[in-house]
Amino acid sequence: MESSFKIERANSFDLASIIELYANAYEGTYPDPTFSDVFLLNKSISDDYIFVGKYEGKLIACLKMQYDEKNLLAKGGAAVVNPSYRGNNYTQKLLSFSIQYLKQNTSGLEVTYVITRTVNESAQTLIEKMGFKKLGIFPNVHRTDENETHALAALIDQSAIEKRYTSFNQHPKVHGLFELTRGELNLPPIEQSFDFEKKDYSKESKTLEIIDAPNFVLHRKNILLERNEIDFAFFPFHQPTHLITNDNQTNEVFCYINKIDNYCVITGIKIDREVDLASILMNVSNILRKKGVRYIELLVRANRLNIIEKFLSAKFIPSGYFPAFQLEDNNRYDYVVFSKSFEILDFNNIKPKGINKLFLNEYIRLWEEIYLNKYVTN
Repeated sequence: MESSFKIERANSFDLASIIELYANAYEGTYPDPTFSDVFLLNKSISDDYIFVGKYEGKLIACLKMQYDEKNLLAKGGAAVVNPSYRGNNYTQKLLSFSIQYLKQNTSGLEVTYVITRTVNESAQTLIEKMGFKKLGIFPNVHRTDENETHALAALIDQSAIEKRYTSFNQHPKVHGLFELTRGELNLPPIEQSFDFEKKDYSKESKTLEIIDAPNFVLHRKNILLERNEIDFAFFPFHQPTHLITNDNQTNEVFCYINKIDNYCVITGIKIDREVDLASILMNVSNILRKKGVRYIELLVRANRLNIIEKFLSAKFIPSGYFPAFQLEDNNRYDYVVFSKSFEILDFNNIKPKGINKLFLNEYIRLWEEIYLNKYVTN
């Protein structure tokens, strides 16, 4: 069977076979709309790197790779193998092939990350064997036929580690996650600091409204990027679909919402500096919840302790720690992944493996501390 399995980049002739593959494997519940919409899939084949595995000419496996040239960064995901051909390491072969392809056919690749399902141990074992290091866990992040908890893992080249910006202290609520990640990657220690801003803002945020107009929202975000008027805009491979703003646009929060499983990420914020960021985030969370969103995710640099404090005050939970994630001016910056779930946390259907169990324990500890007790920083 081995010699008959061939891997290649997908083309438009593969569209029907790819959609059929995902439809059969997930019975129409797969949360990424790319693999159920011919237009979106054709665009992704052109814009991203979709690889397919064929056995004797029949398309039996697929993997999507997204590449960010500016950050020498790639994300692998949406891997699926025809059930009749599982057990032959085809996912591992696809992922290995795609990583080497990007290294040889792009400007370079220093960091590759994947999100794995925890409903079974096979995906976790696969990426572990390939050398991926575990960096976090996201309860209720996606929904197929039930809520799913996924785990974050990455291959980080030594060249990326050597560029890490490390002249900062860790927020104490993030330090536990960092210590788990540090053990995975053998990183040097970073001290904790309790010296961050606790300033109260008296100015109230005005009434916020949500705008569902993807083309307008993306155009508006690009204008703010050009003016350097937007923050928290680094969220790789997601473009905003919705804008939450007030009448004079002094506060603007850009969001991507997946309408299939109501997963959301915040992809940028413009804020009146006299308005409390935590208050804005709480208001935004309420609006998104009423919109039907069941999970929110956002990113912040690990060295921004004042901002991390605001996210914690808005009841976002540190869920992952990603060293050397963003490349800027030849420095690579660590990031904290925050999440908020509006669903009841239920871990009966998951099988976290190895250190993923410790990440889950840390998440639960932080959730209990932030949601069940009065928030105390020292």
